[in-house]
Amino acid sequence: MRLSQIIGENPSLTGFWALERCVSAEARRLPIDFCAPLTCDVEPEFRCTPRKWDLILAAAHERGLRAREL
Repeated sequence: MRLSQIIGENPSLTGFWALERCVSAEARRLPIDFCAPLTCDVEPEFRCTPRKWDLILAAAHERGLRAREL
């Protein structure tokens, strides 16, 4: 799963925290037997993007992967 693809498929994202929720939702949609890591191939260009944005998005992706198993 590539970050650039998520951003490209969701042009209505208004900020970093909306992107964070979107990353988690996209991970929940993956099939249970499919475990793809998040590839941060671009840096989010939102004014509110925190310094450790990649760690935050990776954690959101992991949360989404865990949530699909419940």
